[in-house]
Amino acid sequence: MAEGMDVQTTMASGMTTGTPYTITVVSVVKACLLAVTTTLILLGNSLCLIVLRYTHDGVSPVTKLFLISLTISDLLVGVLVGVPVVGSTALQSWPYGDAYCTVVAMCHALYFNAGMSVLAINIERYIAVIWPLRYPSIVTMTRAAIAEVCIICILVVWTLLYVLIPNRSAFYYNNFNLCFIDADAGDDVMGQLGMTLFIALPMLITVMLHIRLFFLATRHASKVGNITLGDINSTSGASQNSEGDVEQRAQSSPPTQRREGRQRVNSDRPSPETKAARTFFIMALVAAISWTPYYTTISWENFREEEVPEALAFVAQILLLLNSLWNVVIYYARNDAFRKTANRLLGCCFRVHSTNGEVLIP
Repeated sequence: MAEGMDVQTTMASGMTTGTPYTITVVSVVKACLLAVTTTLILLGNSLCLIVLRYTHDGVSPVTKLFLISLTISDLLVGVLVGVPVVGSTALQSWPYGDAYCTVVAMCHALYFNAGMSVLAINIERYIAVIWPLRYPSIVTMTRAAIAEVCIICILVVWTLLYVLIPNRSAFYYNNFNLCFIDADAGDDVMGQLGMTLFIALPMLITVMLHIRLFFLATRHASKVGNITLGDINSTSGASQNSEGDVEQRAQSSPPTQRREGRQRVNSDRPSPETKAARTFFIMALVAAISWTPYYTTISWENFREEEVPEALAFVAQILLLLNSLWNVVIYYARNDAFRKTANRLLGCCFRVHSTNGEVLIP
């Protein structure tokens, strides 16, 4: 982090020595914004887990597995990071002690799991679109479970290395109102490498996969357009052979045109696999937008050894927390089965019954 040992020593002193809290109007407003964000994260991801439990159609089992992992990570971010950060932002100090400071610093692995889960989902959707016939044999629940276990093991090993490497310790950094684990001297190479490997690289791979899908879809649409145009030209050429066929064409044209129109509409309508791939690409894109300010500010402080403005640090922090909320919103908006299940569950929770048992508000 910025200024290496000096910053760490200064910030750590405010963590354990009982430094007086400094509460200002700005810190309270920032804490209120973080509190609203954290509440939405907790409610949204709790609802998402329940909805995924009762959603059976419209979501493949493999996709559901990765979505559950992603949702649990986002929920833990709200519980373990969002809730304590509200207090540290309002007080502009760390009132929870050294041990929990280390725990919160280790929770960066939850963000990493989110990045890896989004990549796994997009790879699964890529296979479903590119090789639809081979998809059941390539992507199985066993392989998906093994992949998820491997992701968790990699992140656990990385987190242990991140914590247990000598000459590293947790400290509270008031510019982000958050705890980090940093080298006692020098730059935080481990943290920078972790964000690059588990966030930046998965997002880059996801973008590359969807660029390939875009070019394949464009090529497919071009072929379909050429075939349709050729059919129209051949039909119009054959229709000019005889003047006596005009009446027969007039009688057969409407059903033929309707059939061709239906075929054209069906060809323009994206398949469920394509729609799902677009949904998860949107999730990856939103994750990249949410992570970019945080990644940029941390990189700036690591390499330039100077603090970014406090307002910019707060924007980066709240965008990073919002990343744990957008996935629920996007999936609710894009997946019909998920939305119907959520509406049904919400309807069951908020029904109002009259005294005779009739449902007044469905």
